[in-house]
Amino acid sequence: MHPWCTDPAPRYTTAALASASQGAYAVTIVGQWTGQEASALRQALRMTIRDFAEHLGIAERTVAKWEASGSAMVPVPVMQAALDTVLARASDDAKGRFGMLLAATRDPGRSPGSAVALGVATPAAPAPVPRHLDPEAIRRLRTILLEYVKIDNLLGPVHLLDLVTVHLNFIGELLIVASGQIRTELLTVGSWYAEFAGWLHQDAGNPRLATYWTDRALGWVKAAGDPLRVSYVLMRKSNQASGLGDAARTLGLAQAALRGQDRLSPRVRALALRQEARGHALYGDTTACARALEAAREQAAAPDDHGDDERTLAAYCTPSYIDGEAADCWMLLGQPRKAVAILEHGLAEWPAPYQRDRGLNLARLAVAHATDREPERACAVAQQAAAIVSNTWSARATAELRRVPALLAAWPDLAPVTELQETLAVLP
Repeated sequence: MHPWCTDPAPRYTTAALASASQGAYAVTIVGQWTGQEASALRQALRMTIRDFAEHLGIAERTVAKWEASGSAMVPVPVMQAALDTVLARASDDAKGRFGMLLAATRDPGRSPGSAVALGVATPAAPAPVPRHLDPEAIRRLRTILLEYVKIDNLLGPVHLLDLVTVHLNFIGELLIVASGQIRTELLTVGSWYAEFAGWLHQDAGNPRLATYWTDRALGWVKAAGDPLRVSYVLMRKSNQASGLGDAARTLGLAQAALRGQDRLSPRVRALALRQEARGHALYGDTTACARALEAAREQAAAPDDHGDDERTLAAYCTPSYIDGEAADCWMLLGQPRKAVAILEHGLAEWPAPYQRDRGLNLARLAVAHATDREPERACAVAQQAAAIVSNTWSARATAELRRVPALLAAWPDLAPVTELQETLAVLP
């Protein structure tokens, strides 16, 4: 550690320029950039890692390394200056988002858009924690979460981050006084909320908070003694690893999720097998990937009446969902034509409630068409995807869509290409 870094004061200074009703922050100085601040700036600018790297003129792997290392990574002085410049030139809205994201880094349990960060009025003193927990209250918390899951599928993650964080803080307070079977039930429901928070942050493009909440979910579900949900959370950690391109962790966590397969419901088993396939794809092992995908689709197609656990955890894991994940594996393996055929089949039978993932898979299909040198089809599908993504914003889907123009660089004068660039320019 540098001697001037021993002061416990924050590495940045913020000035609250708006009233509490506006809740805006303007970041005026970053004393020392680390991977944590760089990640917050990228998210505030609504950029993918690839776009941010291009904006800075550096390698994509450099930005990925910053974000993976967090506050432990301090960019070299020339990059410190470059990040200062990017922040200075950002819009007021982006600077406001940056301030809120930095505020969240001071308290990992607080989401970037939390009531405190936004300046929303909060109670002068904490409400008293109930001394007696009625089991019906815990069941109601579970019911509320199921409704949030439906909203996420229809409208995307960003609208729910604050709400889910409020519930998690409440559950944490209740755990202080809970005991016996009530505590076990509360740990179980709390793990569902924490895993869902991890998912929301992952889909919103914040891997640090995604990891934080998923790790919290794993701790709670282990304490509750629920092996099915332990496997599910391990699968989710594998999914986060695959999003970062980490083949070893992707495969290792997927195989850990599959241990004792007889305790798993078919769809949870399908999800873990999907992750095993993705791990093999990242390693370039076509045969092992195909074998795992075939097993995953077989499990996803099993009769769907496997009780509440199955419906709560994995109702989204339909054969069409596995088709989308399989196509992404084939893209990793350099077979876009195969990916096109699989995606077209899956989208033809896509369940109506899962709009956000429909947008993601249309974006994947556009990328596959573009990679296969079919510019007009790529543009047509990308326009369909953009219409959905604008209403169900997801960092994953947006990142896929923003890959398309670069893949169509050989056709700069084609009218659909120009129109698509105009559409994507106004996409959040």
